[in-house]
Amino acid sequence: MTKYQKQSLFIAILGVACFVGVGISVGERNTLLSAIFLVAAVFVIGFGFMLKSKRRKDGTL
Repeated sequence: MTKYQKQSLFIAILGVACFVGVGISVGERNTLLSAIFLVAAVFVIGFGFMLKSKRRKDGTL
């Protein structure tokens, strides 16, 4: 497994964990925490797409 694959796997797991946090927060009816997890998930997944785009432009993907 290459360094890039490990980074991508970590970002994917972190994104899924954020969405799990959203689900748990909604189940507990905690709107503030669910909003925080949702914003964090968007940032994590956006960072992953940004990293992938950068790697594709550099030719390392």
